[in-house]
Amino acid sequence: MSQTSELKHYRCYEMFSQSAGVEMREAVKSSEEHGVVTERSGRIHLRFFKLTPKTNPGDVTQIRFICEPDEAFGLSMMIAQVAASSVPCKEKLNPHKFSTGGEGEEIVTTVTVDKWERGGKGGYALTVARGKDFISVPVPLAKFLFAGEFLRTLSTEQSWVERTDKKMSANATV
Repeated sequence: MSQTSELKHYRCYEMFSQSAGVEMREAVKSSEEHGVVTERSGRIHLRFFKLTPKTNPGDVTQIRFICEPDEAFGLSMMIAQVAASSVPCKEKLNPHKFSTGGEGEEIVTTVTVDKWERGGKGGYALTVARGKDFISVPVPLAKFLFAGEFLRTLSTEQSWVERTDKKMSANATV
């Protein structure tokens, strides 16, 4: 008995270095009331991941960062700005913060783009950091610029919302 897999089409771009990568793709945020989805809206999903195996059980191998469309657009502008710079520089998105609930501990996640120079070599990188963990993806200029263009395009394509049609009841007064 053969099984057929249904392929799902979605916009996605992946960049890799020797030890890490980043996947950029469209995403959806859903809001619920009483277990019923009342709203869905477009987002951009960044998934940074390591290509090396874990050396310790507690090692982080991936970090996700969900952007609102305007954040992804801002990130694309930062990439263009950093790429055009004649000197090493770094730009950072506003951090995302959330609390773990338990003891009020706050988790902060940041995404940074930079042009670097070390020991006579240079390049570009996208980096995500959460607490003490970070994943940096160094890439050549063409991939760096393509990522910026991809984020710019995806940011406008993901600027949408779906809401339930809340009809007024027949007894409602206006």
